[in-house]
Amino acid sequence: MEVDCRVCENCRLVDEEFPSANEPILIKKWYECSVTKEVFLTLNELKKAYAKCSHRALKVGYGLPSGILEEIDGINLAVSNMLGQKVKVIEVKPETAAYIASPCYSIVDFETKVGALASLLEMNIGILRKLLDKFGISYEKDEKSLKLLNRLFSGEDMLSPELLTSLSFLEQLVKLRNKLPPYHTPSMEEAREIMKSLGIAFPAGTGRWQSNSEILLKKFLSALRELRRALTRLAIKV
Repeated sequence: MEVDCRVCENCRLVDEEFPSANEPILIKKWYECSVTKEVFLTLNELKKAYAKCSHRALKVGYGLPSGILEEIDGINLAVSNMLGQKVKVIEVKPETAAYIASPCYSIVDFETKVGALASLLEMNIGILRKLLDKFGISYEKDEKSLKLLNRLFSGEDMLSPELLTSLSFLEQLVKLRNKLPPYHTPSMEEAREIMKSLGIAFPAGTGRWQSNSEILLKKFLSALRELRRALTRLAIKV
């Protein structure tokens, strides 16, 4: 996964409106390094600067995105072993990885991160169905990823309290995505209740969105890890 200056503590987003926020005539946005005072206008500039920078200071919680990608690799490996062929039940697009790794300055950034994480749960249905067929477990044609996984683990008598908690969190994440813009018609009251159940502050004050993001990433990583462990145990049984 290629990263850029946005994962660094020294990088800040400058967002200015002239002459005022109420009646803006000119809106300027750019990134600035607090150490070198360099200004960056494009993503390509941020990538090049990060590659050669000697002042890197990763934001707290940055290791979470790389951990998530590692767990996804483990999930894909376990499923591949069970099916006897290399498959990707979860495929990570470059832009999705970038959204997950990007810092979270505002509710818009948070909504984007929720959407990126939820998109990872839109797994390859065909592969999951093959997996259920292999174990002789029936399913409905309209069932999606998490429901199919629930059927798999239930059919193999593997639904431990930890796995149930993880699957429940992932289901809540999808529900949250479905209540936030721009993915669906927003319902902020329902979104607030889901966030509250996940331990996420809303509304959030200045600087709180990064903390909210890290809470979400930690829970997501933990859920994927439990999912990977269960699939690995199942692969060993085959």
